[in-house]
Amino acid sequence: MSTPLPPIYRDIRRLLVLTEEVVRRFARYHKYTVGTDLRTQAMQMMRGVNRACFDAGQQARHVQALVWLVDDYKLTLQLAMEVGAFSCAAKGQAHFQQFEEAANLAAKIGKQCGGWQQKTASRLRAQVGQPEASQGTPPAAPGSKPAATPQTHPASLSACTASLQSEATP
Repeated sequence: MSTPLPPIYRDIRRLLVLTEEVVRRFARYHKYTVGTDLRTQAMQMMRGVNRACFDAGQQARHVQALVWLVDDYKLTLQLAMEVGAFSCAAKGQAHFQQFEEAANLAAKIGKQCGGWQQKTASRLRAQVGQPEASQGTPPAAPGSKPAATPQTHPASLSACTASLQSEATP
């Protein structure tokens, strides 16, 4: 009997297929520049989640790598939108919807990665015997903001999506 795969596996597979479909509609120039990067990064994410699911001994390391891969994909997706890879004179709205779908799915995957990362980190700390609150960093001064970390400061597509959506609606 095999163990069921986590929802993030299914979502990354959906994002990989969506990326292939979206890049196929890019203009030739964008298809072979930013489109190639998007396709490669989506495939790296698929390989990363596969490793994280099936290599239990190194799961925490694979999940951390997956967090960075998802962040890289989000940044490339933002760049693709900014350079006009999703725009087409006749089908501007349809292309924006494709971007929005990919951005929302990538954001969902990013949240899942963050949760998985916290779960594996706390499990690893429990194995090592470290208390939950102590992670080797000194406590912050009262009233100060926590330092930005990859977990608290991932690339955000929500601001980009919101501003572009307001531009797309007449």
